Amino acid sequence: MEFMGTKEASRLWGIPQEALPRMCRQNKIPGAEQDSKGSPWRIPRNAKRPEYQRRKKEIK
Repeated sequence: MEFMGTKEASRLWGIPQEALPRMCRQNKIPGAEQDSKGSPWRIPRNAKRPEYQRRKKEIK
């Protein structure tokens, strides 16, 4: 299986790179794996783009 990093997935899917590790931890990207805590995530090249909605900040 071929993998890509969060930087490449971010460009391909139009999702902020900072959001992808959280999505991987939440199992929103099937097949994503990490060797150990703190190491980079590997995302399968054939993974489908996960659903992503930007969080809106509340205006006080």
